[in-house]
Amino acid sequence: MRKPSSLPEGVGLLKRMVCGIFLERKGSVLIIVAVALVTLLGIAALVVDAGLLYYTKVFLSNAADAAALAGVQELPKNPTDAQNTAISYATDNGVDEDGVIAEILPDGRTIKVTTSRTVSLGFARVLGFSETNVVASAKARVGIVKSASGVVPFGVVWKDWAFGEEQILKYSPNTKDDDETETGPGNFAALALPDETGEVFEHGANIYKDNIMFGHKGTLTIGDEILTMIETEPGNMAGPTIEGVNYRINGCEHRPPDEGCTIDNYVKGCPRLVIVPIVRSLDVPGRKSVELVGFAAFLLESVGGAGNECFVTGRFIREATDEDFGGSYDYGVVSYRLEE
Repeated sequence: MRKPSSLPEGVGLLKRMVCGIFLERKGSVLIIVAVALVTLLGIAALVVDAGLLYYTKVFLSNAADAAALAGVQELPKNPTDAQNTAISYATDNGVDEDGVIAEILPDGRTIKVTTSRTVSLGFARVLGFSETNVVASAKARVGIVKSASGVVPFGVVWKDWAFGEEQILKYSPNTKDDDETETGPGNFAALALPDETGEVFEHGANIYKDNIMFGHKGTLTIGDEILTMIETEPGNMAGPTIEGVNYRINGCEHRPPDEGCTIDNYVKGCPRLVIVPIVRSLDVPGRKSVELVGFAAFLLESVGGAGNECFVTGRFIREATDEDFGGSYDYGVVSYRLEE
């Protein structure tokens, strides 16, 4: 039987060349696959681990913001309490105790809270990164307000009161002599406040009563260079005073009805909580201009008597608003805000 002839020499050479190329290409493919795998793992690390780091950063930032705003409410009088409150607030919201630092800045009115957490990485381990430390910080400052909205029309002269102390907000002819404040003839600490344009003062018993019941519709602002003046509203006005103050006191529906809000436990926004203008002096006769110097907050206690016996009392409290900074003296109404 005749054996098949061997391949021509040229064909055999071509076969060997093709096989060599295939084997050489096979090695290159392995290298390409290996490089691609590392790249894919890097992308996976970027997506998964970066997402985890972003989530942690947001969590720590929010915790720092909240802790700073909680702590700043103790400033400037209780810096140690401010730090402790901030740390406690952060830990209550999930930050480890060794991952939060609270410090009072040199101005005494700013607290800085730093939160941190060590995050274990997953896919990034392939690239040599096993963990990283995520840090966030926030600063909050307490400032003295230069403006107030919704004030009630009682003018008060500052006497360096202690928080919780009861004060007369509106005098009667008989209580004028019981207080050290000097008030001119016909004035009992009632005020006429400007209209919404801020240019025209609104007078009259009904407007005075509405301003007690619902608060002044406009905003009073202390001038930076020009003195801010408001006007006295002469007359005892017992009826509007009693009706307006009782409306606010009876509107307190917090806690048991027979007790309501107290200076140690009151609800923000309660109608008994009022902000009043601080004036330089009330020692003027009749309807005259008096200088506005600041704002104070009180929890209404009572409206007493009728006729010549009608007077109003409240307890001095500290209150925070969202008004602008800029006041020159702390009369108890402040604003808290986060700083950049």
